[in-house]
Amino acid sequence: MKPSVTEASVDAMIERLILSDGSAACLFLQTSVPQASAFSVDKVTVARQVRHANANGTADLVVYYWSQSSCVAMLLVENKIDAGFTPDQPARYAVSRDAHLAAGAASFVATLLVAPSIYLSGSKLAVGFDAVLPYESLLAKVTGDDRELVEMAIERAASPYEPVPVQAVMDFFTGYAQLVKQAAPDLILKRNPNSADARPKDSRTIYFDAKRSGFTSYDFLLKKGRPAGLRVSHQCWDAAAPKLISAAYDQSVEGIKRTPLARDEPYRNSQGFFIVDAVRRRGRDIWW
Repeated sequence: MKPSVTEASVDAMIERLILSDGSAACLFLQTSVPQASAFSVDKVTVARQVRHANANGTADLVVYYWSQSSCVAMLLVENKIDAGFTPDQPARYAVSRDAHLAAGAASFVATLLVAPSIYLSGSKLAVGFDAVLPYESLLAKVTGDDRELVEMAIERAASPYEPVPVQAVMDFFTGYAQLVKQAAPDLILKRNPNSADARPKDSRTIYFDAKRSGFTSYDFLLKKGRPAGLRVSHQCWDAAAPKLISAAYDQSVEGIKRTPLARDEPYRNSQGFFIVDAVRRRGRDIWW
């Protein structure tokens, strides 16, 4: 069976490679820190999905290079196959790097973007990292399923996503947008990223523009009197489940419970519309 091509599976492959192949660990270090030849390293460790220091979000991998009990170098690694960057993502890596340096976490701290060469050549934000490392440079160091995984990821990056439109799904999204305009005009839907407004068979999530929508009018969504960082979506794929609007937080907000909207809200349906919060901690969503 072919390996699953996801960024998480490539993260795991990179971790295995660095821990099992000293030359691969050296490649990552020398690419990120030119002064690496002067280092005396006797151990390498890797952590995945590590919270940034002094910034929101996580590093996909953090690679630590040790000399006895001292960490001499630390790499904050972002892995991309074909996904775009989240807002300010390279800048948040830089903030985290600087915070680790200021705290004395290691003698050298660098940010590294690992991606297919076609991604690196087409990304204007790649320059926000201290160094870049193409997937192609890993091919000579991997075998078996791991090599197939890298090859498939490179192929995926070279093949732009072209959704096969399904008219019934497109009609549903159009009807949903019309309903929102009539029943809840303060809710602003995000633009469909697909060309020609195409919606494939498995398209089932409505995304809202949290900043432009009316979510900040709810007191319990405020953090110290200011709007919390929200990502809001409506999952529409399970007809048997209650319809939910889910709000995913970039930071912890304590004490939030499942809260029904007031009965006089125009967009409350017969089953009840709920705002449900998901607190993002350590890269996971925790639901109440």
